[in-house]
Amino acid sequence: MDLNAASNLENTLKRRRGRRNLKHDEELTIVHSDLAGRRSSLSVSQRPSSSGAPYTGAGSSNYIVNSLPQAEDGSYIQTELSGRIQLQVEDISGNSRELTRSMTADILGSTRPSIHDWDKGTDKQSASESEVSVEEESLVHQGLPISFINQLPNELLTLIFSFGSHLPQLELRYPMTPVPPFKSPTFVETVMKTCRRWRQLIKHTPSLWTNVLISRSRSDLDRLPSVADFQKPMSSITAALQRSSNLPLDITIDFTHISSKTVIRQLSAESERWRSLSIFVQTSQNLPAVLKHLKDIRAPGLRTLEITAHKFHDGDFPHSSPDSFLRSSPQLSTVRLNRVGLRWGASPLRGLTTLELRFVIWPSHTEFQTLFLNSPKLQNLKLHFDTHAFTRLDRNHVSSRPLIKIPCLRTLELRFIYHDSSSTHNVILLLQLFSMPMLEELTFKDFGTAEWCRSLVYFRYYARFFPKLTRLILDKVKDIIYVDSSVVRAFPHLTSLHLKGVYSSAFCRLLCGAKTQDLGAAGLTSYEVEVWPSLEEIVIEQDQERKLELVAEAVRARQQMDRPLKVIQLDRPFFTKAEEIGQRTLLDWMKQNTEVRYI
Repeated sequence: MDLNAASNLENTLKRRRGRRNLKHDEELTIVHSDLAGRRSSLSVSQRPSSSGAPYTGAGSSNYIVNSLPQAEDGSYIQTELSGRIQLQVEDISGNSRELTRSMTADILGSTRPSIHDWDKGTDKQSASESEVSVEEESLVHQGLPISFINQLPNELLTLIFSFGSHLPQLELRYPMTPVPPFKSPTFVETVMKTCRRWRQLIKHTPSLWTNVLISRSRSDLDRLPSVADFQKPMSSITAALQRSSNLPLDITIDFTHISSKTVIRQLSAESERWRSLSIFVQTSQNLPAVLKHLKDIRAPGLRTLEITAHKFHDGDFPHSSPDSFLRSSPQLSTVRLNRVGLRWGASPLRGLTTLELRFVIWPSHTEFQTLFLNSPKLQNLKLHFDTHAFTRLDRNHVSSRPLIKIPCLRTLELRFIYHDSSSTHNVILLLQLFSMPMLEELTFKDFGTAEWCRSLVYFRYYARFFPKLTRLILDKVKDIIYVDSSVVRAFPHLTSLHLKGVYSSAFCRLLCGAKTQDLGAAGLTSYEVEVWPSLEEIVIEQDQERKLELVAEAVRARQQMDRPLKVIQLDRPFFTKAEEIGQRTLLDWMKQNTEVRYI
């Protein structure tokens, strides 16, 4: 009896274990079939998400499958309707912790859905192109991991593509150097040819189509079958306008090898969406032909206008230049002009807050005064001069000219580039043209020793007329410049000093003293001048010497005189050199006594 009972009990236990194993296998089948079902459901979505779920705009926290029993570590998997997998693990102490991963990750082999499914029915491409590749599908069934680049969420890829699609702001390094042509194909066009997933992601992300670059290379122009094709609308413009939805547009047009009339007519249908417009012409002589097609355009949202000539043209601007272009642009506040000339009283050049004139065909004094009178709220001004601009600038009888008043100006940048390295011009005569009582920030760019010394003479004499000038930026001063009491007298109210491409050692030594000796105008008297008692910030970058010990000494000295430097900003090479020569302790001391930032 005992043997029979034991045998029956053993058979009963075997049957129970078998039922549990069978139930476990069935639930695993349900999980895999559920994941496959949600994968195919993406075909109805119009836009992908990083989780792989249909983009319905509403989430759900309901779980389809509650658990996977018999896991050795006591874990079980819950699957959300929102397309994410939550793995709950019970540790040794009995506490439950939850791990969540995106469906784009490699869980249960690979649960990443095909990016092409959500585009079915909307993209006019072949059925074979919209399907998952055979090789990728094979990896999914074999449970092999997919490459890391394919596991990146679509949101992150969108940010990367958006960063790459922005065109860098043009910086004319030298007035005579031609602007290089734009690269073709563009960044977005190149990325679209990388793989089908990226192509579909870009096509269905409107924000990636707001930066519209319109250009044509010389080789593409030569390949056009006839002149009639030159006048035809460009399909790339039509596609960009459609895919950008109703978002604001930042448009860049190079008119060198395209029809200005055709392109502007195409874009005019969406002119209410223009946010910025950048125009490139071969020379300033070609500009009037372009501007006449813009005269009837209404751009209510346009805020920035930039016009650039590829090549420098020495001469008067054409008299055919229109007095007005852009029929209506009430929000236009920023204008950048590079190597061009305009009617300086034209209607778009009014009500500005930012004006940048880089090596332009220089206006007369009367035209210059009219330009600023039309923008009484101008706050930012950049003036880049070259030899031709100085030649055209009438510098006779400066004292008899009326001052050009810019009452609201906050920032001023001055840059001088000479075609002949031996030639110099008197900066003082230029500075004397303006009245800028609210000036807060002054930038000297590409200055030499002569310009620096003359500027110090002017600002030292007129320092009382700049009571709000608290920030000085020296950008790429060409030579070693004098740093003495004249700098302090010229800019006595500084709170921030920014040195870029400038030897900072002399400035640091000057800061180590509370006062410095200053000679009178005749050089006969001497007295002490306080060294920037309000200075709180120093920014140093692209310094060839990078002497951290001098910076630290300035920090220590200012602390002792109860004038602490609150912020020190240094570039990476500064810190790299400090590590190489064993100045880690000194760097740690600086971080403890002031705020040290990386540029």
